[in-house]
Amino acid sequence: MSCLKKITEKVALFTALPLLLVGCASTKYSLTESASPVAILGVCGNTHVPYYSSEVRDDEYGEEDGLLSNAINSFFGKNNPEIQTAADRVDYAEDAFRRILPEVAGVEVVPKEVVMNSPTYANIGKNSLLSYIDVKIRGEGYKFMDDIGSKKARLISRETGAKSLVFLSFTFKKYIKDDGDNLNANLGAMGIMNVLMYNEHGKKVLEDEFTVISPESVEMRMTKYDKDEMVELFPSVIDQLINKFIVKYL
Repeated sequence: MSCLKKITEKVALFTALPLLLVGCASTKYSLTESASPVAILGVCGNTHVPYYSSEVRDDEYGEEDGLLSNAINSFFGKNNPEIQTAADRVDYAEDAFRRILPEVAGVEVVPKEVVMNSPTYANIGKNSLLSYIDVKIRGEGYKFMDDIGSKKARLISRETGAKSLVFLSFTFKKYIKDDGDNLNANLGAMGIMNVLMYNEHGKKVLEDEFTVISPESVEMRMTKYDKDEMVELFPSVIDQLINKFIVKYL
């Protein structure tokens, strides 16, 4: 074989290599093709609504999810609507996911009682100490966990008939808009949703995070604002988070 022919064949090989690599690229996970029916294994949210800021406000109880337990947060926040409605936000998020996923994506959601009655899920121990110090509000009946592992995921899929399993974790905050400061500002409702999904074979197929800030605002003057009005902004934010997730993975 001539040297020229050898060089020509090598050039052809390297030219075709990018096309081979492109052809082998993994496809995006599709809810409509791979998820239905999906079983919800956990829904949780933070107990209070901190400011989205690098600084911690004196009137907030801890940072992020909170350094104090739910029991202590609830006691000190008994006159704070943002804390007292924490469970309502989590319950709304679960109901919204069950409602919006079939409506928008046509994906069936396994009934909650089917998950609760799964022998594997039911036998996951509930540690009373963890339940007391846990800084997250969790949907009624859900276990104190944010992940499950491949073996249990496979078993629960088999027991519930689910093709996929999902954990939803929400963080709710107040977002200072329009170059405001810690004294005077227009406050938006901010929601962050973390999604973790397993397939029926116990493999993690999706881990993602979504953020939405409400277009509506609540006026704050000298740190004072209507907390009931702020609380009313979060259901719409939750709906937008779920829709944002669905649109990305349709």
